[in-house]
Amino acid sequence: MRLPPLVGLPTDSTQQGHHRFAMAGGMDVRVLVDAAVVTPVLLPSLQPPLPAAGGLAQWHGGRSAVVNPVHGQGIEALADGLLAEAHADGGRVEAARSRRHSFVPGVPWHPQWRVTHNPFYHAVLHAFGQACRQRQRFQQDSA
Repeated sequence: MRLPPLVGLPTDSTQQGHHRFAMAGGMDVRVLVDAAVVTPVLLPSLQPPLPAAGGLAQWHGGRSAVVNPVHGQGIEALADGLLAEAHADGGRVEAARSRRHSFVPGVPWHPQWRVTHNPFYHAVLHAFGQACRQRQRFQQDSA
């Protein structure tokens, strides 16, 4: 018998009880199992600490945040000119920024995912919008 393919189901909640999908929406799981004929696998959230001097902590106003590694990716080694902003357990880099530029964050998670439900993601995207407006003003003043 061939098993259905595995599909990652991201969550930013805490597990309730022993059932591994208790924190994920019951409808999401049912749709994946019944309609898509797949086996859902829970992707846990990470809570990397944020250095106080980093942009992420300043935008968010806190020293840690919940992030969702939807792809299970991470940054193994930083390129020259980048500085680590946050680390997961085990030391994997979960956020980086440019040493030379004012707004160049790099993250292997998705700040656009459920942005209205996650104040940290909202803060990151708000900072991006502010940086865009600042750049636009600079270009207009330089013209």
